[in-house]
Amino acid sequence: MTLRHLQIFIKVYEKQSITLAAKEMHIAQPSVSLAIKEMENYYSIKFFDRMNRKIFPTQAAIQFYDYAIHIVSLFLEMEKGIKNWEEEGNIRIGSSITISHYILPEILQTLKQRYPNLNIKVYVHNFKTIEKLLLENKIDLGLVETNLENNNIVQLPFMHDHLSTIVPLKHPLLKKKKIKLEDLLDYPILMREQGSSVTNLVTSIFVSHQLPVRFAMESSSTQAIIKGVEANLGISTLPFLLVKQAIEEEKVKAISVDELNIERTYHVIYHKNKYLSYISKDFFEICKEFGHNYQSQQ
Repeated sequence: MTLRHLQIFIKVYEKQSITLAAKEMHIAQPSVSLAIKEMENYYSIKFFDRMNRKIFPTQAAIQFYDYAIHIVSLFLEMEKGIKNWEEEGNIRIGSSITISHYILPEILQTLKQRYPNLNIKVYVHNFKTIEKLLLENKIDLGLVETNLENNNIVQLPFMHDHLSTIVPLKHPLLKKKKIKLEDLLDYPILMREQGSSVTNLVTSIFVSHQLPVRFAMESSSTQAIIKGVEANLGISTLPFLLVKQAIEEEKVKAISVDELNIERTYHVIYHKNKYLSYISKDFFEICKEFGHNYQSQQ
């Protein structure tokens, strides 16, 4: 079993096609087929089912892929690290949209100050995409504001925040002493896009209380949502971090809804098999410092 076998397996698994894998790797199709066959014989297990001229990964292949991609990744990191020991390092960071706007810039500024020659690549997506990129080793670290239910991912908490429900300055709900969750359904609700962790959380809260909820607007732009609330287009529930400035500047008002007064924990995440460089470990510490400073200001 060689590294080349693993590289061929990874490409076949990702493309789910021997032909496409051979084409992308610029090797003959029979050579790819032979490599897969040698691996199956070596492990006495079937990695791909062949049906109607298509191949489908077996459960063994799904499990083996996780090992293969990180073995190859570790080897490439070793090669790169040794060959470019005195040159620039690289780090790939995935971030949720919220964190990318309000947390990541300050963290990256500190990281860049400590490592001026560090090449940083940032990928901004919702938490599900960040999870997928991490599992496929397309990013080294991720920053998300939700708990991921995946045993292959390590989650390190670095700060806490809470949800805040905001309304326009002269909204009728401001006159109520006790606001119930169902009271919100009388007004248009503006929310983040589907797939956003806060949207998933808010939706689950309504569902758990058997309340049908429909959002009048969904947007990946937090500022668009806040501006919509300012313009009396509706109300919204967002992380306090995002609405703090608008509340302080009295552009919107915060109301208390017991069911939505939820604290959330922000995490640095990485694959459990990932080799952690000293830069990655330092990145964790920078995130913790940011979280500590944020909490002390609340």
